[in-house]
Amino acid sequence: MQFQKGMTMELKNKTVIITGASSGIGAAAALLFASEGANVVLGARREAQLNTIVGQITQSGGRAVCLAGDVTDETYSGDLVDLAKRQFGGLDGAFNNAGIMGDTGPVPEMESGNWQSVLATNLTSAFFAAKAQIPAMEERGGGSIVFTGTFVGVSNGGMPGMGAY
Repeated sequence: MQFQKGMTMELKNKTVIITGASSGIGAAAALLFASEGANVVLGARREAQLNTIVGQITQSGGRAVCLAGDVTDETYSGDLVDLAKRQFGGLDGAFNNAGIMGDTGPVPEMESGNWQSVLATNLTSAFFAAKAQIPAMEERGGGSIVFTGTFVGVSNGGMPGMGAY
């Protein structure tokens, strides 16, 4: 990610939780935030990939820890906040990035379990995250929460087969 000259994210010594951090946007955010001086707490289901990202950050002199888990489990959000407090003394921000597309296909043929899984991962987990993160940030006098969205919700036309997403 490129920033304009003089642009800063002001993350030095801030502690940020990043979900969906084992690949893609979440992994890129973790590396970027750490390079800007943030302490990062990484969450995702894939433990091996999380450990790889943590290794990259710590080898570069950054500070990172991870906890594998499922964002659809409400206790997991609290566990990430607890880890931030134990390792870095509190929480200043969060990038709630975990999300899935689910199985694609026509809505009339879609299994209700697919629908529920997409909603639980993409929507309900955001509620669980905010519910756990807000009190921790209030303890530090405030903070910022960012939720990843998708262009699909604002595109000019539907995307065939992606009804749940």
